[in-house]
Amino acid sequence: MSVQNIVSISTNHGYKTIEIHHDDLSKLSFPVDVLVISAFKRGYHPTPGTLIHALEVNANIVINDLAKNPLYDFRETLNSWVSHKVNHAKFNHVICLEGLAQTHFSGGDIEHVLEDLLAVIAVLQQKGININTIALPFLGTGNQQIELDFLVPLLIKKSKVLLESIGNVQTIYFVHPDLAKVQLFDQEINRILKRQTNELELIRSSVEIAAALDQVSLKLLQNFTDFPNRTIEDFAFRIIQPDIKFYELGILARRTMEVVLKDFLNNQSNLTLHEMLVKMRNLSLNSWMLSYFHTIRTFGNSLAHDESDSENSFSFTKEDILFFTSALVRFVDIMIHYKNQKASLTV
Repeated sequence: MSVQNIVSISTNHGYKTIEIHHDDLSKLSFPVDVLVISAFKRGYHPTPGTLIHALEVNANIVINDLAKNPLYDFRETLNSWVSHKVNHAKFNHVICLEGLAQTHFSGGDIEHVLEDLLAVIAVLQQKGININTIALPFLGTGNQQIELDFLVPLLIKKSKVLLESIGNVQTIYFVHPDLAKVQLFDQEINRILKRQTNELELIRSSVEIAAALDQVSLKLLQNFTDFPNRTIEDFAFRIIQPDIKFYELGILARRTMEVVLKDFLNNQSNLTLHEMLVKMRNLSLNSWMLSYFHTIRTFGNSLAHDESDSENSFSFTKEDILFFTSALVRFVDIMIHYKNQKASLTV
């Protein structure tokens, strides 16, 4: 995966993420539950250069055929339809969202069309179709010609509402094959979130930090390969990439810690990360050990600020990043010890 940006969202269901990727949805390099596409109303012609065309050529998925016999047809009420399960290794269903461009250029409010997507996802959950991950293009910015700088704030805003509203959905991926467009999306998000220059620093330029991250990656892959979701695997892969930025490290480390602790505490998913740390303290984890955990939580929270934050004037130094990375190394070592101890008790 080529991750370009990550936005972390704190919800009542735990921390979730919005991720921006430079990839091709018709040849997706990672699995998701649902692929969302957009189209003109009743317009499924595979015009060259569109995702509909790419799906037909690269994945043998003909959107026009799927539209004729959908699993659920919400076109009259929610401007969308849902396909039956498709024969594809990377996603299970296609959701087609219609009419973004017509609504936008006729002076309508496209927020309502984007809200339709949230309603569809909620209905699918009610119908027993479990959705943890969703992949989308930059909706409406292709042949529909909606400007990216207009659309990005709306996409992020509605994605946040979806993640906050629907417990099972953990990650929303925005994916595009055009690197220039992905970089524009990346810049617009950083502008909206008011990210500081030091948060965007490529941290592996430090030999000490790079060595520590390599150590963390190796230990995670050696000791946590039995986890069912991809959070740990993705984190271990991402932190050894030369283009990882500090805000990514903070957000992903916090999310990984949440996953590890949730598993250790027997998947008590109703607990916040802070409550998990209290439980760990009650399980006789020493205060000095917990200090490493709290360092990861605090840095992760600070780096996950959004446009509503009022305090974005903090500045991180190389020493701060080294301190954080050291805490991450100790967290992994401690959890390996407790994981092995727990396993020996269940034998």
